Amino acid sequence: MHSPPAPRPCAENKVLAALSNTEHQHLLSQLERISFDMGEVVYREGSHIEYVYFPVTAVFSMLALMEDGDTVEVGPAGDEGMVGLSVYFGETISPTQVLVHVAGDAMRLRADVLREVLRTGSDVLPRLLLRYTQMLLAMTSQSSACNKLHSLEQQLARWLLMMHDYVGDELLLTHELIAQTLGVRRSGISEAASDFREAGLIDYQRGHIQVTDRQGLEAKACECYGVIKDEYARVYADLPKLSG
Repeated sequence: MHSPPAPRPCAENKVLAALSNTEHQHLLSQLERISFDMGEVVYREGSHIEYVYFPVTAVFSMLALMEDGDTVEVGPAGDEGMVGLSVYFGETISPTQVLVHVAGDAMRLRADVLREVLRTGSDVLPRLLLRYTQMLLAMTSQSSACNKLHSLEQQLARWLLMMHDYVGDELLLTHELIAQTLGVRRSGISEAASDFREAGLIDYQRGHIQVTDRQGLEAKACECYGVIKDEYARVYADLPKLSG
């Protein structure tokens, strides 16, 4: 984790973009832009939350960790929300391990500053975080059903489409990290990815995956991707009204 050389506006995060500069001057002035590398661990399960993060270009993954060391993604977090949502609910400990899935930037804020703003500020930020929580719950419940009921190829297609929505055609991701996210063997991811490449849906080399046929990838995915995307659009369609 390091400070990037040329900071950009924090408005690239949807929650922060909905806050007025005057009403939330204290919070916005405390933000620090931080760059993350792929695979970097932000929180360990059970660790104290000192900072929360508002993703800008980075994409984070919340992972449930089993006793045998296996993991499965509880949910991703990108520019639509915040990492460290437990603080919003009055907690100080992270219930999951959180790592960086896609390298990039996020706005860092001390957790105690967020608590102060939530306690003494207007109701705009609480409403925004509540709406984000609603979307995240819908995403995680649909993803859980998908992981149980649908094939690995369908799950991988859904997940690649979600990452494509976040960052575009070029995904800096390894098969190992994807396998860790979906809670499956790396060999299964490699086999499915190879099938996708043969079908012309993606191309890849070590650490790089390129989506070459988005429509074809959507056809491979199950209905879960569409459900999640529709919920995302519905929740964020009225941001001006929520922050007005």
